[in-house]
Amino acid sequence: MSLESSPPTRYLLSWGIFFQRLSRSGTLFSCMLAVLLVGPSQTSAHAQSPQALNKDAEAAYERGDIQQAIHSYEELLKFQPDSVEVRTNLGVALARSGRYSDAVTQYEEALHLSPDNPIVRLNLALAWYKLASFDKAATELEHLRAKHADNRQSLYLLADCYLRLGRNGDAVTLLQPFYDASPEDHTVDFALGMALIRNRQIQKGEVIIDQVLKVGTHGEVDLLMGAARLAAGDSKNAALTIHKALEADATLPLGWSLYGRALLDSEDRQGAIVSFQKALQDDPNDFDANLYLGGVLRHDGDTTAAAPYLEKALRLRPASLEARFQVGMVNLALGRLEEARRDLEQVEQTSPDFQEVHVQLAALYARLHLIDDRKREQEIVLKLNEKAREKGPQPRP
Repeated sequence: MSLESSPPTRYLLSWGIFFQRLSRSGTLFSCMLAVLLVGPSQTSAHAQSPQALNKDAEAAYERGDIQQAIHSYEELLKFQPDSVEVRTNLGVALARSGRYSDAVTQYEEALHLSPDNPIVRLNLALAWYKLASFDKAATELEHLRAKHADNRQSLYLLADCYLRLGRNGDAVTLLQPFYDASPEDHTVDFALGMALIRNRQIQKGEVIIDQVLKVGTHGEVDLLMGAARLAAGDSKNAALTIHKALEADATLPLGWSLYGRALLDSEDRQGAIVSFQKALQDDPNDFDANLYLGGVLRHDGDTTAAAPYLEKALRLRPASLEARFQVGMVNLALGRLEEARRDLEQVEQTSPDFQEVHVQLAALYARLHLIDDRKREQEIVLKLNEKAREKGPQPRP
């Protein structure tokens, strides 16, 4: 199996927000990216023996003839269906051609044959990552790290999965010991700083900002500072600081998405839309950009345009109540009443004190002619209103 010698080109968010930083500094992830690119070879039309098929597959892969390599490995698999190496190499070739779902099938078969194989499990995690199934990628990486806890490649990728899934506390827990042991790891510094800030541990995040200040670029420092100001509710200064960061480096991971949120909180809706669109050009799997762009479009009455963004956000983060609620509202507006009922009732079950979901369910039940359910939701809204009056005005978080 040949190892990939360099990461993909230009904007490496498709491999995780941290890979871009290391790519710029000349660090290569050959060990990790190896898993996604194995070496097949061209299968001669007359090759019959397994040895000849394997040789042809490897040669085809090395010269970039991926389709021929896939064909050769598939033929070889007929001779060696229980070969972990053949299935892994076929998976790598399939992944190289963009057929990640087919690659997953081969990796899972290989992992069934060799459950403790770290290369196969890492390949599987990467394939799930490329499919934007960050929860499944995280599960595989957690299994991998249980036995290979010192592997930095899986550390960086798992941290990125946690951040993409909104599991900011888990990212902090994962990264903190590595920061404590070797605070000179700039990738860990930047990722931990972002995780702390997004987890609203702003004072601890500021310690990391100081660390990044010593070795990072001006753009990186300004981005972390802007994220901290945004988390603290200072959206106008956050927007100014993040804009400064993007002027220094327009390709900063998460930069355009954070800038869009700061502009949205500052009531610059059009500027926010442009920023979220730029974020999605760089990374179509940016959860926040999908969620907030879809939310703005839905609020502005363009439900049809909003739907794909909000549905993508929910696929990226199935546990997100905000995404679930937004998709429910899209379904309601489009007349998909049973789908809306499923989504809104799920939000209600998880967050029973969220008043707006009860308001929308009451309206939905009226359209479905479920009179008793409508009455129940209206009574809940009245009780929540009374509870809010008793508490009085609450300070903003």
